[in-house]
Amino acid sequence: MKKAILIAAGVSLTSLSWAQKQNIQTANDYLRDKDYDKAVEYINMAVNNPDTKDNAKAWYTRGNIYMSMQNEPGKNANSPYREAATSYMKVAQLDAKYEKDAVTQGLIVAAYNYYNDAVVAFNKKDYEQSMQLSKNTIDIHDMEGGKRFASKSFDTVSASALMIQSYSALYAKKYDVALVLLQALKANPIEKNANVYLSLIDVYKVQQKDAEMLATIEEGKALYPDNVNLRNEELNYYIKTGKQDVLMKKLEDAVAKEPNNGELLFNLANIYNNLAFPKDGVAKPANFDELFSKAESNYQKAIAIDGANGGYNYNMGVLYYNMATEYNKRMNDAADVINKTKVAAEKKKQEDNYTKLTATRDANFDKAVPYLVKTVEAYEPNVKTLNEDDRFSYVSALTALKEIYARKNDMAKSGEYKAKLELAKKK
Repeated sequence: MKKAILIAAGVSLTSLSWAQKQNIQTANDYLRDKDYDKAVEYINMAVNNPDTKDNAKAWYTRGNIYMSMQNEPGKNANSPYREAATSYMKVAQLDAKYEKDAVTQGLIVAAYNYYNDAVVAFNKKDYEQSMQLSKNTIDIHDMEGGKRFASKSFDTVSASALMIQSYSALYAKKYDVALVLLQALKANPIEKNANVYLSLIDVYKVQQKDAEMLATIEEGKALYPDNVNLRNEELNYYIKTGKQDVLMKKLEDAVAKEPNNGELLFNLANIYNNLAFPKDGVAKPANFDELFSKAESNYQKAIAIDGANGGYNYNMGVLYYNMATEYNKRMNDAADVINKTKVAAEKKKQEDNYTKLTATRDANFDKAVPYLVKTVEAYEPNVKTLNEDDRFSYVSALTALKEIYARKNDMAKSGEYKAKLELAKKK
């Protein structure tokens, strides 16, 4: 009885195995007739059965069914090429040589479809979707260590897919993922360009990795020395880190290349200005006059290019205002000396000096006024929507004008700017 049962079971298993292989043939028959629903029904029975789940022919048939559906109007709404891709990849995994040419061609078609869909998703800002779809293109390209496909055009598509995947991760704010992908993209000669470096810089900014950011800036500039965005990133880095001596030399070089770039001239003037008037009680530099003159000259050049720029005018006005303040300090010192001097001749000498200092101070205030007025005129129409920096410049210009006119004993004008200042502080 036991032997009979065993023999009967063996016959049953053989029949099941034959049945599943027959399902593969039946699926092929339905495929020829373009009865895709039946073809899918029978091939799925085959690939889900233990006896034929590792049958290369079964998976190859399944790939052909879904790829044929992809090319059939009315049957491709759900992107059946994706199931085809899964099936062909399974074939290659089970037997790399099985119907190799046909499988390879089917995989390339699927990879290109993944890429096209990734582009669509990216343009729709569906970055999660574009990341996955572009990854599928790359996964197919990289099969068998990248040796299965010998196609330069496919290499290009895969590189472009990596670009989409990288930027998708960046825009999705998945910075750790983006960093790995962008580094891979930087190493890819097909899609390597200045924008890859700029994107890496953006990631390092978010991660507050200044050393890595600077290294990337320098590497990018070495390859793309004329790229304006990379140059600006470098300038911004040195501004942020306060390395003004390094920045000054770089700005001077940049201005030499682009003498009509107002922003560069303005940034260079700011460096000279900051060096001429150091903060935190630092003594005035020995080359003050040279630094002041260079700041003045570069602000003037920037304003000549864009005379309505509020920032340019504000900083030019501040330069003269700060100079006037320096003379005001000297006036205070001279006044102390006058009060302490008892000798008439010496006192007269100090009084004459005070008069000269006052005239020079007022001359610098007079120079500052038109630039501060232009600052107010530039920002006042949009005062409610000014960003933080522009609002600071607007309020500071009003404050300076109020003080200047008060010192000149023009209280009507001083009052006018005081009223504007009070109104600005309420907005």
